[in-house]
Amino acid sequence: MGTSASAKGPNSRSPLVPPWADATPGAPVPQPTGQRFRSFRTEFGKVASGNGGSLGKALKKYASAATGGSSVGPRRFGPAYAAGADLAQALSGGQIQTASGTFDLAALAGLPMDEAAQAIAETLAPENADADQVRAAMQEALAEVLGDEGVFDPASIKPDQIITILVEFFSQILFQEISAAAGEAWKKAPSVERSTATENELLEVVRAAMDAHLSSRLVGDLGTLTRDQIAKIEQAALADIWQVWSDTE
Repeated sequence: MGTSASAKGPNSRSPLVPPWADATPGAPVPQPTGQRFRSFRTEFGKVASGNGGSLGKALKKYASAATGGSSVGPRRFGPAYAAGADLAQALSGGQIQTASGTFDLAALAGLPMDEAAQAIAETLAPENADADQVRAAMQEALAEVLGDEGVFDPASIKPDQIITILVEFFSQILFQEISAAAGEAWKKAPSVERSTATENELLEVVRAAMDAHLSSRLVGDLGTLTRDQIAKIEQAALADIWQVWSDTE
């Protein structure tokens, strides 16, 4: 994994939802409040230091204060929702229209797994500032579920594996986003080992939340759903997570 501990992360003047990332374009976005990251970073820094602190409390501050609550925070992942929906349809045997033409997963059959995963991620990543984030999360999810050895066989991918891939994809997306928002709070970790332990703890909490709220909504054959239906399910799952985290005592 690895975090960008040297990065300061977004500041209080950063928009809650960048226009190019808005899953609900046209709807009003509240103005960001001053020092909205302070309480989250303070609590996260305690967790990273290993000297107390609660990841649950940190995520409560992330969801309710740093990102504007459940009606605002999940809107920021528009490119991920679109890419996730395209991924689900492609893995279900559908043909995806991209800027460079029609993408058919069958054309990748027989490639080494790592090359196929890279090609999928490169093709489905958005052409905006989220490209690197989406690309890395998608490759990680495909490797986690399908492995990174052997050859790629799209015909052998089962419906439950597609759901697991989407859960892992959004777990990686949200993990990256929270890690970046923590900024210099990562520097509170006294060692690389403690920083890695915090990363692992955060990722497992995010995975558990995503499994509880996304996989339960994605049942059966996703190939029967439209791209918009899948994207709406993804956004609704993240809104649920935001609400649960915001309500944490």
